Amino acid sequence: MLLAKTPRDPAKPQWAETLVGHIDNVVRVSEVLIDAVGVRSLESLGLQASWLDSLREALVRSACLHDLGKANSQFQRALQPGRQPPQAIRHEVVGTWLPLAFRQLDAWLFRGCSEATRWVVLLAVLGHHLQVRDGQSVGARDGSGETKIDVFCDHSDFYAALSLASKLSGLGGIPPVLRRREIDLLSSPVLPELQHCVLEATEWHESADSDTRRLFALTKVLLITADVAGSAVPRKGLDPGQWTGEVLARVCLSDELDGIARTRLQEGQRLRVFQQGVAESKRAVTFVRAGCGSGKTVAAYLWASQRAAGRKLFFCYPTTGTATEGYRDYVPAEMSPDVALLHSRAEFDLEYVVKNPEDNTLHNAMRIESLVSWDKPLVLCTVDQVLSLIQNGRKALFSSPALLNGAFVFDEIHQYDTRLFSALLRFVDSFRGAPILLMTASLPPARLSALRKLLSDRGEELSIIEGPADLEQIPRYTIRGREDEPPWTTIEEALSSRGKVLWVANTVDRCTDFAAQAQQHGHTPMVYHSRFRYLDRIDKHNAVINGFKGPEHVLAVTTQVCEVSLDLSADLLVTDLAPAPALIQRMGRLNRRVSPEEECCPKPVVVLSVPTRYPYEQEDLSEAQKWLDILGSGPHSQEALASAFEQVRHGEQVYMGRSEWLDGGPFAGEAPLREAGTTIPVIRTEDEPMCVGSEKRPVTKQITRYAIPMPLGPVASEISGWKRLGFAFVAPAGRIDYSDEWGAKWHEE
Repeated sequence: MLLAKTPRDPAKPQWAETLVGHIDNVVRVSEVLIDAVGVRSLESLGLQASWLDSLREALVRSACLHDLGKANSQFQRALQPGRQPPQAIRHEVVGTWLPLAFRQLDAWLFRGCSEATRWVVLLAVLGHHLQVRDGQSVGARDGSGETKIDVFCDHSDFYAALSLASKLSGLGGIPPVLRRREIDLLSSPVLPELQHCVLEATEWHESADSDTRRLFALTKVLLITADVAGSAVPRKGLDPGQWTGEVLARVCLSDELDGIARTRLQEGQRLRVFQQGVAESKRAVTFVRAGCGSGKTVAAYLWASQRAAGRKLFFCYPTTGTATEGYRDYVPAEMSPDVALLHSRAEFDLEYVVKNPEDNTLHNAMRIESLVSWDKPLVLCTVDQVLSLIQNGRKALFSSPALLNGAFVFDEIHQYDTRLFSALLRFVDSFRGAPILLMTASLPPARLSALRKLLSDRGEELSIIEGPADLEQIPRYTIRGREDEPPWTTIEEALSSRGKVLWVANTVDRCTDFAAQAQQHGHTPMVYHSRFRYLDRIDKHNAVINGFKGPEHVLAVTTQVCEVSLDLSADLLVTDLAPAPALIQRMGRLNRRVSPEEECCPKPVVVLSVPTRYPYEQEDLSEAQKWLDILGSGPHSQEALASAFEQVRHGEQVYMGRSEWLDGGPFAGEAPLREAGTTIPVIRTEDEPMCVGSEKRPVTKQITRYAIPMPLGPVASEISGWKRLGFAFVAPAGRIDYSDEWGAKWHEE
């Protein structure tokens, strides 16, 4: 018996673990994918519905061929119990080679197909694991311990797989009977048929028109997802074809999305004019520029009730904290089974949001498997979960059937770094048939111009829906800046009158230093930054939120974590000098509950000088100082902040980025989505016992609880010798100084 998967019971492999069973499942899932999202996928990528037959033709043939290369001696050996040597040639390389080596298989598989379809199939099969990165990757690798590979083309299971695939996919005709083939690794370290194919493949992709390239990218991503579903779903005892059809049919209902928006409106409160304008927008891309506390999220759900009905809705936030807060604030308990929260810490966060995690229905809502977005009409996530599709991010690739039937809300887009914003531009350009809503308090002129040009190039106009003028023009802030020392007198005056003080430092070290100074002045600060164990960080987050809701005075000393994830209203803001967009976000924590109907007293902002630019660029800090100079002391409104910002931001280079998924061609891999970071996830040795299960295996959810994002620099020379536990490094005992009150820092000898 030929296998496709490692069997749970080697003595009794399950049907889905066999080569015939797996190809059967993947072909059936591919057929269901075409029926469920084929037309919408083409529409989303700007392809005409007339391409549907070509997509079906290419995808089902790819599904037939994708794992036939597993019918070889080295792959079958790799599935046997115990440690096995590596394979000399990857199975997808062998699978692509098969129709090149056997003319009768090539003729049968591609009978009646165009040359373009043949190339799409061959290259989708070759790249469906994103491991074949160049022409060298198709050659033999050392270490297999053998000089030959037997390819079992004459095996009854090989023929049975072809016959079954033929019936399911409608290929027709009798599959060819092939003879066994031996690959001599000594005489042919690179399969000769593939050498020529690699050269031709690159030339073909470069000469293909844009529609054909998009068809190739679409076929490849749907093959990847069909393979994932055909592999993962049977392990849960479900039929993958039936499951795929059922979950992809679960889409948003207009009434439910409208209900989410209406529940956030206070009793008797009417929609603001701008919210109504957003709801009624029929443009492919709707752009909303409105300040903090204006009701953008309500407007977004109203928009979605009109534009996302019959689709999956992805509500994309810039950080894990904002995604969790979006779930906490907007998802009613009765809707939780229909909503997914997706980010790197989602499962742990949901234990805090959901009051009864033992309930089976709520447990289903907490699954963070790669296929969870297929099953949920509404997905609240970090933007990475969506935009990483552009760069072949695996989680996004696996979510692609839902994404290709999606409507998208991108919130706080001014928070994106340069690389992430370029990916957003490419996504907007590529998903031209999908409804997209972009929201921000302010956007640099260069980025706004790039959006305008993108839409103009395809004959559309960017229409900006501004926030409510009566709210945006309320004087909310007075600014004192820059000062060299903390304003203790001002802080003490605010606290003595039961005021709420928010202090934002640019670095964790400055945060803890300011908090220590506050203690010396007789205060009890709440310290909140990113360098806590995540379970402690959640407690810190909730404590700050609850403190600002309570009647007593509060002094919270924080870092950038407060900028978009804390929904609170302060009476005094003390902040380090930071880039203007960051300062606008920080100021948005002041007078957050203002309304045109009530008199507003502007709240003070004190801007402190910083001894170093870190973690920002000096150019951005200089620009921020110019922005503050233009503003003067105030009082200032949200509109004034945005207007002044547009006067100073002119030098940014904005570009639409390359896409590994759409541009990468035959040998595309995964590319980074954001600018490189300088922190690493670390577990203390003292916490390691809590992060492993009964068999000493890593438990991802527990690692998430105890992981601390630590700066790499101080340990860069020693970390290569540290133990790994799941996605985290394990710091030697005593290497991290930690307290629940102050967080973590590297121990100084």
